[in-house]
Amino acid sequence: MISLACRKSGSGDPLILLHGNGGESTDFEHQTDYFSSDFQVFAVDTRGHGKSPRGTKPLSFPQFAEDLLAFFDEQKIEKADIVGFSDGANTAILFAAKYPTR
Repeated sequence: MISLACRKSGSGDPLILLHGNGGESTDFEHQTDYFSSDFQVFAVDTRGHGKSPRGTKPLSFPQFAEDLLAFFDEQKIEKADIVGFSDGANTAILFAAKYPTR
């Protein structure tokens, strides 16, 4: 397991922001500023992107979804809204389908 890097700001219900392929959490700088007045925003660097380590697992959507589940557990997030851009949306859809109560 790896620990995903993230930029956290604001307070309220959790909102997860997932960037696209080749991106990183800073891609959501303006959205983080906007949403942090109403949400606790977690702009996540997925495996092998931004400040998150690559690790030894494959760079795949199923692996990104498993990493996100571990991130939820690490951050003690029971349930959150997720916004994904491009490949981040693919990860969000897979995560929601596999873990609908989270």
